[in-house]
Amino acid sequence: MSTVSEIRDALDNPQAAPQLAEVGDAPEKAKRERPPFPPGCPVTPLGIKSNAVGNQTCYYLDANGQLVGLEANNRHGKLGMIALFGNQSDWLEDHFPQWSKPIYEGKGAARVLVRESEIVGFDQAEAARALVEECCRRGVFTAANKQRGIGAHRLDATGMVLHCGDKLMVSRLTVDGAIRDWHWVDPGLIGKHVYPAGEAIARPWHEPVGPEAARALVAQGIGRGALPGLLTTWNWRRPLVDPRLLLGGLGASFIGGWLGWRPAIWITGGRGTGKSALNGSNDGEDGIILQILGDGVFKSAAASAAAIRQSLNHSTIPVVFDELEAKKDNRAIDAVMELMRVSASGGSAHKGGADHQATEFTLRSCFWFSSINIPPLEPQDLSRLAICELLPFEKGAVKPDFAAYNLPLLGRKLLRRMIDGLPRVAATKQKYHEALAAVGHDGRACDQFGTLLACADVLLHDWETADGLPDDEEVSHWAELCRPERLREISQDEPDHAKCLGHMLSCHVQARGGDEREMLGTWVGDAVQAVVAPLLMGEEQRDNPAARRLQSYGLKIVHGNFSPEERDAADKLVTPARWGIESFADKDRPGFLAVAVSHNALAGLVKDTTWQSWANVLRRYPGAVDCPKVAFGPLRRKAVLIPLHHVLDEDALPEASRAERFAEWLAEETGGAEA
Repeated sequence: MSTVSEIRDALDNPQAAPQLAEVGDAPEKAKRERPPFPPGCPVTPLGIKSNAVGNQTCYYLDANGQLVGLEANNRHGKLGMIALFGNQSDWLEDHFPQWSKPIYEGKGAARVLVRESEIVGFDQAEAARALVEECCRRGVFTAANKQRGIGAHRLDATGMVLHCGDKLMVSRLTVDGAIRDWHWVDPGLIGKHVYPAGEAIARPWHEPVGPEAARALVAQGIGRGALPGLLTTWNWRRPLVDPRLLLGGLGASFIGGWLGWRPAIWITGGRGTGKSALNGSNDGEDGIILQILGDGVFKSAAASAAAIRQSLNHSTIPVVFDELEAKKDNRAIDAVMELMRVSASGGSAHKGGADHQATEFTLRSCFWFSSINIPPLEPQDLSRLAICELLPFEKGAVKPDFAAYNLPLLGRKLLRRMIDGLPRVAATKQKYHEALAAVGHDGRACDQFGTLLACADVLLHDWETADGLPDDEEVSHWAELCRPERLREISQDEPDHAKCLGHMLSCHVQARGGDEREMLGTWVGDAVQAVVAPLLMGEEQRDNPAARRLQSYGLKIVHGNFSPEERDAADKLVTPARWGIESFADKDRPGFLAVAVSHNALAGLVKDTTWQSWANVLRRYPGAVDCPKVAFGPLRRKAVLIPLHHVLDEDALPEASRAERFAEWLAEETGGAEA
């Protein structure tokens, strides 16, 4: 007999019941085997995509190589299947035949077969079932991130697929990742991406091409009958640099989707400078840029950002705008600039649809613009542009005979030249990148001009150096010609924080009703001069009314003082390092402009701008620091302290506030501590 404790133990530790029957003891219903999907199908099932509301879409490459999405439940009808297979719909009859009934005459023993059963079509239900099952077997297919359209695309780490619409030129790699050779294949699946067929565009030249094709554009020919460099016949503001950058832009446009950075070109010039003949249309004929790029280009005079996204449709062909002029309302241009920004570094744009499904658009194209006047552009847009300016032709200049250059053929040769030079593009770009950085360019400018110079170099030269790259003298020569101060697009680029403060200080304000309106920056200068040179000020200004007026706008001229952090005997932080202020009264101490972090008057000055969080922008000034408490009249506010040498011209500053002396003072004041 079991004890109570044994029963309790059994209840606390239950054991699984033994399996009384083994698998296979009872007969199972035999599973019907589905036949495998027939080989050699002219349509390629890619996969299926479902969503939470029950929509299920099967994706295929049809008999023409186009990507097609058919709903699984009601789009696999007979006509839909015929459209999918096109003139190869006999394949359906061969593998899913629909048979007619045999015809007999007579009855009983006298019954005779008159007509045998024959194929009269295809079994739509069985064919649809097989296609849908094959899509399900292949798994989830998301068209948004799998499609690749016309143009160049990166394949693995170093290879490339050049999509020419009806054919793909695909690189084959060696075991170490180098390009071994190229071969042509039909549109379809390559790796994890699908390359749908499209309208055919010009293919690269059928054999290797030397540098002569590029030198027809930028260099004087050699020998009897040689043609002058076509791009150099225009009158450029930068006669050496601009044709070189344009040539690089052409090379980059051919392989834009493969590049890590896609540069943009803006050609500008007044009427009569030959702008349309270069990048637009003249007398109904495309300009030379369009003729060289061929039919693999999206061109427009006034396309919207939405039209560009939809027209590119995963292709990486260049986008060419003619006469993109500044207008009163530049919002449409701003939207195009946003696409150019995304495309430069390589990315995708997404757009929601009426079916609540997002559509993705590939953006990896080089952009070309031309206009008489360049619209107002943000700094991040200017830094992605090479601005090539045309001057009026010199007196007696003769228009070149464009037909003598056979520009479409020249374009095919340049494309072949870029394909053959692909293995050295990245290394050449890196060499120019480092040289441009050495002369003062930031990373984005190095990407922009380094890519253009590298593509031009690949087109123009077959270097006999050990590594096949340009020698240091060549690279240094072009980096020197492209120093920041020599490039309009760089030298005129003002940092966002400088634009923000400049906007504030250039606003016209009024001290009292009836007073003359003055720039806020004038009050800043007067407030400093009242301390630096009071004897030169008028009697009204010696009392420094400008300093009081500034405070009503959340601004104040101050001295800064730094208090280092304090720790106790156990090295525990008691008080963090901090900045404090004193009223500006001593010309032998450096000054700061204190800007309130929040203030209604300042908010009114930056209304309808991108600087509504102005404090975050102004902190980017070198030497700018945060101060927890600054009195602006009766109000106390957190503030950003900006060294005065960033605010006023150094001629208007005392010696102690100038940049060099300020740097010495700051190092001494903080002792190298985090300021």
